[in-house]
Amino acid sequence: MPGFNLKSIRQVASAKIQVKDPATGDPTGVIFEMAGPEHPDRKRITFAQSRKFLRSYAKTGRAEMPEPEDAESQKKENLAAFTLGWTGLIDDTGAPVVFSKAAALELYNNPEMGWLVDQLDSALGEKELFITRSAKG
Repeated sequence: MPGFNLKSIRQVASAKIQVKDPATGDPTGVIFEMAGPEHPDRKRITFAQSRKFLRSYAKTGRAEMPEPEDAESQKKENLAAFTLGWTGLIDDTGAPVVFSKAAALELYNNPEMGWLVDQLDSALGEKELFITRSAKG
């Protein structure tokens, strides 16, 4: 009876996400490295937010939803925290944009970059992007 080595499939801590032109779907050449669901920083932040929600629920007995502006701000802060780096990103003068968490948050807070926020946030939810397979199966 044939079998399969499940250990040939592994979840990885991060993935490189190719940014696509929102109008054409073509690759832009810009790549963001994003923390996956098992990355220690992402887990720490996600767990802390869950604990905060649970404490609030335990205190009030109600699930309180954040204001839409607060939820949007939190999404951008999370995205900046989950961004580990980038390559190929240039500014208006053609100079490379140096990665930092502050630079990432500034980029995500730019109202004109909503399409990028949506694209990267969507990628964070695609667990298969954070899976790798070895040649042995």
